[in-house]
Amino acid sequence: MHAIVNHLQIRPDAEWSELAGKFDAFNKAIDHPDFGGGCLIRTDDRQGIILVLYKTREALDEISKNVGAPWFAEHIRPFMAGPVSRSIGEIVGGALTASA
Repeated sequence: MHAIVNHLQIRPDAEWSELAGKFDAFNKAIDHPDFGGGCLIRTDDRQGIILVLYKTREALDEISKNVGAPWFAEHIRPFMAGPVSRSIGEIVGGALTASA
């Protein structure tokens, strides 16, 4: 399993329910066997974390470049108050490794 973790600075006037709906739509739109799903974690009113899982690094690279990046720019960037801090890595321990 591989993951993308994005730390977001969210605008103070952002509607979290609208953001949540965008993630639900994103998950439904991805039809790839190695896509593990994405979620939005609200850490406080002005910050969030995006976690997106993939079974393989190849799927991560393909989906994030061809689908995720354009989708993010169109649907999430307007809600942001600052830059994204992004990390990508292999999941090497914990419960998520069981579904690999």
